[in-house]
Amino acid sequence: MKEFVTQHMLRLFKNILISLIAIFCCSFSNNNEQQNSFFSSLKIFDFDQAYFHANNFESDSIKYYSLRFVDLISMKEKAKQKVVALTEDESINVRVVKNLINGYYYAQHDQTRLIEAYKHFSLALKSSEEAEINDAKIFTLVAILHLLKNEIFIGSTQYEFYLDYLKDIKSDKTDDILHTLYLLAISSKEDANVEPSKEYDRKLFVLDSVFEKVPENNPYKARYFFEKGIQYKLKKSLEKALINFTKTTTLCSVIPFHRELRIKANWQISNTYYLLNKIDSAQHYLRKTKEISKSLTDSFYNERLQAWILYKEKDFSAAFETLDNSINMEYKLGAKSNTLESAILAVENETNKLKLDKLRLDNRRKTNQNYLILALAALMIGGVTVFFFQQNTTKKRKLAEQETQLEQQKVETLLKEQELLSIDAMIAGQEKERQKVANELHDDLGSLMATVKLHFDNVKVDQKDPAMKNAQKLLDHAYQKIRGMAHAKNSGVMANKGLLSAVKNMAKTINATNALKVTVEDFGLADRMENSLELSIFRIIQELVANIIKHAKASKASIHFTQHEDKLNIIVEDNGQGFDISAVKRLANGMGLGTIEKRIEHLEGSFTVDSVLGKGTSILIDIPV
Repeated sequence: MKEFVTQHMLRLFKNILISLIAIFCCSFSNNNEQQNSFFSSLKIFDFDQAYFHANNFESDSIKYYSLRFVDLISMKEKAKQKVVALTEDESINVRVVKNLINGYYYAQHDQTRLIEAYKHFSLALKSSEEAEINDAKIFTLVAILHLLKNEIFIGSTQYEFYLDYLKDIKSDKTDDILHTLYLLAISSKEDANVEPSKEYDRKLFVLDSVFEKVPENNPYKARYFFEKGIQYKLKKSLEKALINFTKTTTLCSVIPFHRELRIKANWQISNTYYLLNKIDSAQHYLRKTKEISKSLTDSFYNERLQAWILYKEKDFSAAFETLDNSINMEYKLGAKSNTLESAILAVENETNKLKLDKLRLDNRRKTNQNYLILALAALMIGGVTVFFFQQNTTKKRKLAEQETQLEQQKVETLLKEQELLSIDAMIAGQEKERQKVANELHDDLGSLMATVKLHFDNVKVDQKDPAMKNAQKLLDHAYQKIRGMAHAKNSGVMANKGLLSAVKNMAKTINATNALKVTVEDFGLADRMENSLELSIFRIIQELVANIIKHAKASKASIHFTQHEDKLNIIVEDNGQGFDISAVKRLANGMGLGTIEKRIEHLEGSFTVDSVLGKGTSILIDIPV
């Protein structure tokens, strides 16, 4: 009865607590689900869906400006309007969209006032913080990062705050993609302690891991191929770079918002052809780039590349004139960069204020949470005693269960250690026995047979007697057999200059019988490993090949070695009759697979068997080296 009352009281307190939290959340909600959906659609360039969400806004003003904003970023003709005026009495949500409209207007249509774009984006971010619209914050951060990447900062670290901010609030796969793309595109500083080729490989790995399983119709796939092409170009893999830049232009042609990326990709194709000394193709793509270029930056890069191409064509006069023109543009760009850099410092205070405002919002949120805790404290105090009583009982029960599990784990660990020690002892004993037998065969019986052969050859009888000839042949055969057994029983690893050489010699010996064709292939297995490890691996492969000979009825077998950094991968395959793995595991001996698996576990490796009846067997082994 007491337990029933306790559970009933806890259930009652839990329901009241959930109800109060729900009321609290509703009271502080800004009804921003529709706006989150609106900005979420814009992030993936789904303008039809963005129009749909904008039309469903309850406020006429937010509906009007949101529709206008979709027109602006989708580059519709009616979007070429002047900036909109901001008033203090407007709602936070309206201020978010108005500042974004003004920021994009200056960024796209009035590039002489890029600092104004930065100011408005900063204000949009501040309003998004106040309105607590997460997708609006992410969308605004991306707009700021895009502006910094293309136009403003030369050697500045101002973008780091926004990159870190985006990393903190990203919530889905698209956000992860955006953060990765801007991180690689903006933060181009390389670690002095890392080789450039390894740094490019690292960036390629990051790109591929983030874009794994991302479909081709994803709007950011074009940027993925572009960044991949840049890394391949830096690695001097120009053909691969060309393939990725070409994929970029193909995808950009169907996404209206990627005009700027299409210009860069065409320029990179032209430049790559130039580096490949394919001047006609370079000239062709440079003409295509010039047709769609508009900014002073684009013109500078086009003129500089044109000068290089003209120089290659030995048109030195035109090359000099074009180079001179590009130098004049470079001076203008330098002045522009310095002006923007100076202007951005004037906005630093606003940025710092934005950070402080963010802290204030966080503090306000924490204060609201504290109010909620105080409001619930009086209600919860009555249930605390009952709660802790039940918790104490549950805790005692769990501690008892954990103690039982720990004892069981100790026993299992001890058994495992004993099993590993027995395997070690068994392997060491086998090796000693092999060495002993090999030495006895080679030193004792081998020497004895050599002496018998010597005496036999000196026997004063008719050497042409057929019986004598047969006896000599049999004696030679027995002598060679004993020598072969001695070498076979020996380790074969140290004497044959390592694991690979020993395995190849073993394969050569088996191939000589014409009963089984064994091939050995290796990749990256250049250096010797620790001798006991090579010996253990060699014995494992010996046993696997012996299984193939005894049981598989195969005509071909292959052994593959692949060493990558600190891991050795071994694949042993045959085209034999295969076997039922579950049935073999139930057998006592299991074709020796159980022993092999324990050996590999002792080496901290993994062991996988894949076999299909009538189609052969594949065994995969991974061992740390």
